[in-house]
Formats: sequence, C-alpha cells, structure tokens
Amino acid sequence: MLTSRKWKDSDTEDVDDRVDSNKPYAMTSIVRSLSTPFDPWYWSSQDSPSACWQAWARDVASWLHASQADAKDALVILPVGAVLAQARAAWSEAVGGWLPQINTIAAVSTGLAWAWQLPPRPAGQALPYLTLDVVVDRLQAVQSLGSEAWGRQWAQRDRRGFEFALDQVVDAAHTWLRRLQAVEPGQRGAYLDGARVQLAGTQGGLAGGHAGTQGPGGRERLLLAWALEWAGATAEAGLPVDALYGLRPSALVVTTAGAAISPGTEANLTMGVMQCLAGHGVPNRWISAEPVAAASGVPRVRAPQLRPCLDAEDEAQQAAAQVIAAVNEARESGAPDPVALIAMDRSLIRRVRAMLEGAGASIADETGWRLSTTRAAAVLSRLIQASHPRASTDDLLDWLKSGWLTWAADDGDVAPPDDVSLTQASGQLEAWCRRHGMLGAWNLQVPPPGAATDLQEAPQLVPQGRYAMPVAAAQLMRWARHVVLPLQTLWSAKKPALQDWLLALRDVMRASGSLQALKDDAAGELALQALRFTDDAGDEASVQVWQGLSAQTRLDGTAFMRWVATVLEGTTFRPAAPESAPDVVITPMARAVLRPFHAIVLPGADEHQLGALGSQSGWLSTRLCEAMDLPTPQTLRAAQWDAFNLLMSRPGVVCLYRQTQGSALVEPSAWLERWARHEGLSMACADDGRSPEVVPAALVPPPLPNLIENAWALPAQVTATSYDALRLCPYRFFATSVLGLREQDELEEGLDRSDFGTWLHDVLKRFHVERQGQLAISTAEEDVGSWLRAAHAVISESGLDRDGQRPFFLPFLADLDKLAVVYVQWLRLHEAQGWAMQDVESGKQRDVAVSGEWSVSLYGELDRIDVRHHEGIKQQFVLDYKTGSKDALRAKVAAPNEDTQLAFYAALSDVQWPVQAAYVHIDAKAVTQLDHADVESSAQALLEGVAQDWARLHAGQAMPALGEGAACEYCKARGLCRKDHWTVSGARA
Repeated sequence: MLTSRKWKDSDTEDVDDRVDSNKPYAMTSIVRSLSTPFDPWYWSSQDSPSACWQAWARDVASWLHASQADAKDALVILPVGAVLAQARAAWSEAVGGWLPQINTIAAVSTGLAWAWQLPPRPAGQALPYLTLDVVVDRLQAVQSLGSEAWGRQWAQRDRRGFEFALDQVVDAAHTWLRRLQAVEPGQRGAYLDGARVQLAGTQGGLAGGHAGTQGPGGRERLLLAWALEWAGATAEAGLPVDALYGLRPSALVVTTAGAAISPGTEANLTMGVMQCLAGHGVPNRWISAEPVAAASGVPRVRAPQLRPCLDAEDEAQQAAAQVIAAVNEARESGAPDPVALIAMDRSLIRRVRAMLEGAGASIADETGWRLSTTRAAAVLSRLIQASHPRASTDDLLDWLKSGWLTWAADDGDVAPPDDVSLTQASGQLEAWCRRHGMLGAWNLQVPPPGAATDLQEAPQLVPQGRYAMPVAAAQLMRWARHVVLPLQTLWSAKKPALQDWLLALRDVMRASGSLQALKDDAAGELALQALRFTDDAGDEASVQVWQGLSAQTRLDGTAFMRWVATVLEGTTFRPAAPESAPDVVITPMARAVLRPFHAIVLPGADEHQLGALGSQSGWLSTRLCEAMDLPTPQTLRAAQWDAFNLLMSRPGVVCLYRQTQGSALVEPSAWLERWARHEGLSMACADDGRSPEVVPAALVPPPLPNLIENAWALPAQVTATSYDALRLCPYRFFATSVLGLREQDELEEGLDRSDFGTWLHDVLKRFHVERQGQLAISTAEEDVGSWLRAAHAVISESGLDRDGQRPFFLPFLADLDKLAVVYVQWLRLHEAQGWAMQDVESGKQRDVAVSGEWSVSLYGELDRIDVRHHEGIKQQFVLDYKTGSKDALRAKVAAPNEDTQLAFYAALSDVQWPVQAAYVHIDAKAVTQLDHADVESSAQALLEGVAQDWARLHAGQAMPALGEGAACEYCKARGLCRKDHWTVSGARA
C-alpha cells in the first residue's frame, strides 16, 4: 500500500537528523539534499517480492493516469540495476500496455552522454579537468602540483608524504565533484561560493588546523582549496550528467530503498534531477520502500533468527552451513529464487565462498575482490620485481614458477633445450642457487655455450667445472635475462616516462608469453585494461589525455612499481556469473533489498561491522562535510540502516556474529536489538546448520612400511649414507632411499661448514693431482705454495671471491696459510711411512649377492686411496677427509662395528690386498689421523649385514622408526614418522 507522507517515522535520532527538513544549517548557500516528501511503499513479509512489485506498478500507473502523463514518455528511476527485470516484468503482468522507461539514473546518464565530449580548457586555465578516474586524476595532480617549485621540492624531500597528500587531494576533489553532479548546473556556482567560505573560515575544519595558511594544517587547507577549485572548474565546464537536467519526460517517478539519501551517491543525483525537473513543471513522485510497521498487526513469516559463533572461522563455517541448508531446501521445494549471502566482511565471505564452491554450489558474486589479490596481478608484480637489477633469487624464481610463462623466443641463443620444460629447468636453477647460496638473481652472468669463460677477466660469470649450472638452468637464466632486458634498461635510466615503462612492460610480457595468457584470463584482461594496455581505453579525447599524461609523467623504477601496485589495488575484479541461475548470490546489503531471495544469510552482524559508525577518512572532517553537505559516516550509516530494515522484513533471514575476535570479546550489533524493539519481537536463536559427525578416538600405531608387494621399489644400489640410515632408523631409509624424499636447501646468505668441506675436498683433489704430475720431488715450502695456489684457484672457480660470498668466506680465508702448513706437515709424515697416493675422489662399486636372483650394489666415492709395498705385499689405505667434530670421529672409531662409513669404503677397495682406513680430520690447528682398527673385519661384517638386511627387506620385513637420541634430533624425516606424537606403550595398546 502506498500513502503520502513527508517523512518516515523513526525512533532513531541519526536517521531523523538527516531527513528533517526543518533542521537549521549554518550554511544556507549550500544546496541541500532531501527537500522533497516521499510516499512509503510498504513491504510485508506476507507478500512475495513479485506481489510487492506488482502493487508498485499498479500504483505508479494509477498516479500517471491521475497526473495525465503519458506512460510511454514517463521516466521511472530505480535504485539498483538488479531490480530492473523484476520491475519491468511486474509492470507487464499487472498493468500491460505501454511500458515507461524504467532504468537506473546511471544507465540513463550513460545513454544520454554518448555524444558528450570533454570540452577544451579555456586559455589561461592551468587546472586540468577531473575524470573521476583515480589513475588518470592522480597523474594529473602529480603533473600540476609537481610543476610548482615547492611541489618538486616536497616530492624530493618526502616522497611518501607527497604521495599521501596527492591521494587526499584526489579523494577530496572526487567527493566535491560527485556532490556537484547532484546540483543543477545553474546553482553550482552558489554551492562553490558557500564551500569556499566554509573552507576558508571554519575553525578546526582540519585535524589540528587553523584558519588561513599559517600554522598546523595550513598546507592541507591550501591543497583542499586547490582540490575544490579543481572540482569547480570541471563542473563549470560541464559534466556528462548535465544532460539529465535537460530531460522533459511526461512524468518522473523515483523509487528508493529507504528515505535516507547520502550526498554524493546515485540516489543524491536522482533527487537533484527530480528537484530540477519539478521546477520546470514536470510531474514527479518519490516512492520510498519501507518495511511494514509493527503496529500493522501483520504476522511475520519466518521471522529473522540470530546465531552466535565462537570466532571468525566458526562464523564462516556456520554461515556456509546455513547457505547450504537453504540451497538444499530451495532445490527440494523447487523454489526458483537463489539464496542471498550478504557481504559485510570480505575476508569472511571469501572463506565462505571457498566452502560453498567445495560443496558444489553455483555462485554469482556481485561484490568481487581486489584485483591485486588475483594470480594475474601477481604475475605482473613478480615480473616487475624480478626485473630489478638487485632482485633476489627468490624474486626471479617466483616469476619463473608463476605458471604464466612460455619458454619461447626468436633468438636461438636462448631457445629451450630439447625435452626440458620450463618447470624442470626452473627446478634445476633453484636447486643450483640453493646449493651455492646465490641470493642475487642478476649478480652472476651465464655465458653463451662455447664462449670463453676466463674468470680472471670476467669475474661476474657463474662458476664452471663441477660448480657449473646444469645446461637447462643456464639456458633458462640466459632466457630470463634476455626477456627482462627492456625493463632492466629503464631501471638504470634516470626517471623514464610512464609511457616508456608501460611499453617495456608490454614487450617483456609478450616475450615471456604472459601477455597472451593474461588476455585469456578474465582477471588478466581486467589488469591489462586497468594498466591501459588494451585498445579500448575510452573515447578519443580520453585516449589523448592519457597519452599526454603517460608521456609527461616521469617515474623511477620504485615509483613505477608502486604505481602498478596502486592501480591493481584500486581495481575490483568481479567474476562472471554462471550461465544458469545461480544457487547463491553474494551481494552487498544495499543491492540485496527489493529482490526475490529464498533465504538471506547475513554473517558479520557484530558491533564492529553492522551499524558501526565509521571514522571520517581524509582531510575533510565530519564537521566540514556536514557544513558542505558532503557524505559523512552518519549519512552512510543512515542509508545502511534503511537497507538493513528492509532486509529484515523479508522471511528467512539468519544473522550470524562472532563472540570473539582474537582475545577480545565481541557483542552482537546494537541494530539487532534496536530492530527487535521497534518490531516488538525477540529474535530466536537459529540452529547450527552443520551436521555433527562423531569420530571414535583410536590409537594410531607408529608407521611400519614394508615392501613385500613392492620389492621392485627397493634400491638396487646403496651408499654408505643410505645404509647408515637403515642401521640408525629403518623408517628414515624408507623415506629417503625408497621414496626418494629430499629436504630442500634453504636459499640463505652466508656459508656453513658443509660449504667449507666441499671447497676443501676440491682443493685437496687439485693439489694432489698436480703434485702427482710433477717430475721432481718437491720441498715442504713448495708443497705449501702449491696447496695455496690450488686453494685460490678453487676459490675463483667456485665464486667464493665474488661480492656475494667473499665476506662470508673471510674467516676461512684468514686461516688459509695455517691450513696449508699443517696439512703439508701431516702429508710428509704420512708419506715418510711409505704411502703414496693412488687415486683421489674415485667412484667404486661392488655387487653383493643377497638370495636367488637378488643382489645389491654398493657404491661410494672415496676421497683418497693410498698404497705402499711392505714386505712384498701391496697395502691399501682408504682416507676420508673430515672437518667436523673431532670428538665425534673418535667416538666412531672407538666402536668399529658401529662405524659404517670407513667399513663401507674398505669393502669397496681392491679385495686382493689388505686395507687400512682412517679419518683425516683437517683443522687450522692440526691435521689428525684417526685410524679404524681392524677395518677388514668390520668390512666383512658389513657385507654380511647388507646381504642379511636386503634379504629381510625383500621378504617384507617392516621398517619401523627405531631411531633414538641424536639420530632423531637431526633427522630430516622426523615430521613423517610423527614420533613426537606417539609412544611405544601407546602403540602396543
């Protein structure tokens, strides 16, 4: 039912303050909102949305007839586009005949402004025109303010502060321009005059500010005045919405969801147009949708319910359960309407959406999320970050492993190797970088195949020999450097133009294959549009404005990276709706009203989100906004209350709120109690929509894997390390040798003892090979010199003398002379006993029969084998270099049968001759030889043990986690066996 009233009844002062036409204002020259009475359009929970819309259509048709207005020439404005189809269908069913123009004010404005063009700036006007495009207008502000000497100095002195001020200026200018859109063109001058007076004379209008330009807030006041003039110059030149004020329909009907109109909104523009047309004699009517008052006595159908939740995760789960239950109910009953999920908290809604998608619900998301959180935006950000000349290896690997690249180039020098994918090559590159501690992505260069690699002349080249990159990784590194070269060139230039940055970024994306991948992705296409990569960037005038701005705006690499991040952060991505009718519609509260929904789920109904009075952002204070009739937290909250009030009038509403946020307690929104008191109802507690599932507690025994049905998985080759793992803990052997699991090395700065050990092995190998090739017997001093030359050569080859590694190798380098001396002293004493080197770092293999056709191959790389002839017999001496704890080595040789490594290596020596074995502990203080007593017996026992163990494994013997003490403390597979979570007694139970 529709009745004529001036204002709605309300028991809340904040709503009344905004709709009271008699409220005095301090600034009479400002054109005010809400000076027109409205007719309530009551929505009852007893009536379906279709019935309510049909009643609306009949009432509007009757009013048009009574006003002698031709329906086909009438204009009917609705609050949101989501209800257009509902309203038009209702008119056709309830009224028939000519259908008036039913549309939103934005759609009408767009249809009228197709021929509108941005007017040229008058001669002498320095201010550019606002476009309401944050990206373009921010660049215009940079250009205008940066052209002043004080602006350039400010930007150089405090870049972040200058950029923050730019954001405030653009935000204020947009706020004023949106408000000016709702003012008839002829009255905009009066509004601007009043705004200037208020801005110049209001004490405390800015936080801590004073009148004038001196003192705290003076610069902010000047910049706000500049923003006001910027908006005023644009409005006085004409706006695309001005065509609305020239309309002369037979009648104008405006329908809103509630009577609270916040300045600067589309509803505010609609009211301004209505007032203008009323002044020109056009019949008009304002209809405001209102819930049925409690005093009407109409019983409620499926009254709203409230559900408390423990925390944010519990709230997300319960909200998803409520939506799923409503969807199932709608499917079973054949209801055509979807379920509405009201978006109050975007992080919560994304969690709920993930659960709904997992449950198989089709979803239409009308809110979307920030473009910066999509994979497409991540590809752009990673690419720019990876192109930085000082980018880290992690930055490069993040880009290479993003999955949006195509390894293809027209340069044969950087073409991919055969049968190697980009994923495989990036994995090899990552492993090499982690192994060698390469933190800087571009610190080293990979020479082309066959090119000279003189490290003395080109120390920036990657190490060669055993330290060289794998072929595929080297090719990928060359390809990456080739691809990012256009951007890297600009990073080293002096503030290139934004246009140059974007052209280089386009070239890099095209060369890497990500440009086409972005075009094929919905979010990627939006990212290209936001960065002005697409051809449809707007009309010719807009394109010219953008081209001029992008050519004149100069940015260094860091500023360009921030600009891209700002553009992506300020763009909202909304995925396409499903082709068929969705099960769930995610929508904000303002768009959910007046629409048909089977049920409505409203999570986030707590005191911090629903009805909370937000703070005034920006430099425009609440007092200043009230004086200038600009949006304030109060006006926005009043409009939200109207939407909430209408929403609660619908059947099947379930509100959820969390009781805790972190360690703080949270109360339900005060609006819930306010609504309940106004309606004279008490909200019932909704049931938990989740179905509980009881899982009986059961003890989980420790893992006991076996290979009785998969004997083929048992390695055919065993090393000393893997066999030692089997002896210490069979489960570790299963994880590392059978499953082949490996812990990824950390990509971290610096060197550790293992890096030093690797370097030392290479030094000793080079030293002994060169020494063995000498014709003359060397002296001790010559041996020390040869040792040091070998050490420095390996340092150069391994890249330890480069800027990235040199500081961390200095502690080892300081003891280099001492290390050479003590090693040569030990060596000459060792050789005095008749020993001479036979082989160094040689791979040995020996097959051991197990049973039947089964056998296992022992393999190891022996650091050094010395020989001597004593009493007519050739003797062998297996030496293993160590740089770790000397005490740990002594403990090993003290229990010969527990020492796997030397016994294993002795078993790999020539079986014809007797063998000895020892650890050679190398330290700058001394070189100590730790002999393994009776290693031949230990080797024989080890061979028998290997055969027995392999036979048991082939027979299906379990491989339990038996490690204890240090074997567990430093085990890399400890997280797999979960030994910390079970006990022997519990396992036996």
